[in-house]
Amino acid sequence: MCPLADTAPSMTTPTTNAPNAPVLVATDGLHDSDGSVRVGLALARRDGTCVELFSVVEPMPQFDEMVAASDIDLLTSIARESRNAALLAQRDRTHPGMRDWPFTIQTGDRVERIVETAESIRASFIVLGLGAHGLTARLLQRETAVRVMRASRTPVLAVPNDAWGVPHSALAAIDFTASSDRAARAALRLLGTEGRLYLAHVTPRIPMPLADSRQWDDLTGAGVLSRLSVLAKRLAPPPGVEIEFVSLHGEPAHELLAFADQRHIDLVAAGAHGKSAFERLVLGSVSTTLVRTARCSVLVAPADGSAT
Repeated sequence: MCPLADTAPSMTTPTTNAPNAPVLVATDGLHDSDGSVRVGLALARRDGTCVELFSVVEPMPQFDEMVAASDIDLLTSIARESRNAALLAQRDRTHPGMRDWPFTIQTGDRVERIVETAESIRASFIVLGLGAHGLTARLLQRETAVRVMRASRTPVLAVPNDAWGVPHSALAAIDFTASSDRAARAALRLLGTEGRLYLAHVTPRIPMPLADSRQWDDLTGAGVLSRLSVLAKRLAPPPGVEIEFVSLHGEPAHELLAFADQRHIDLVAAGAHGKSAFERLVLGSVSTTLVRTARCSVLVAPADGSAT
């Protein structure tokens, strides 16, 4: 779907991963993904590019060897028909009156299909709903946003269901790694030509020696603001985008979300650092915590920069 221009390339034509590359909106047609549909189409409309509305139906599991393969295929076919109806209902909820609503439904593992499709069309972003969280969702592998962000080499924008329109403000978590640099660049692309980008560095709270008169910056390494200033110059934002530096102290995800809530910021951006499964289990990650607890949109840039 090319919302603005008839001369824009087909939504299935591979393009470079650039600001005018296609936007992939992954949706299951449910209310939890309504915000991602509205935001994804708004981004494409603003930038004059194409949007791929994409949905994955996972095949019915075969619990009993006595169940015929034809029965499994029939159930999967019924599920696809149900998904088709759900996507049309989502159109009527999010964009009433719109009739040009092409979408693609595939069958397979939803995370693999989303990631593969994003790479095949060289999407600029994968946009999807924040979705379900909690222990049950984790055990049942229903945390699609978390799983996609871990597997994707394309930036992932997870959106709450009540979101509308393009973002006008973004908070990028900066730890001076290549991954956080990519997060800042991706956030800047989402803002377009106007808005406000906060570059935030979070340092942990540590005990202050009673007899030590040095300032906090002396103990944690002075120069954070100067390093943020260097990053801002590298980003080279357009004239309409203001950049503000933020220094926070405490647990990173908590401090970032608290600041975002206080300033009513549209999205928080962070890099995925590619921890192993064991490290994620033991240590967790800032980006995972953000996706699981945020009330605003969360943008996660890939650990591997090959697609950004």
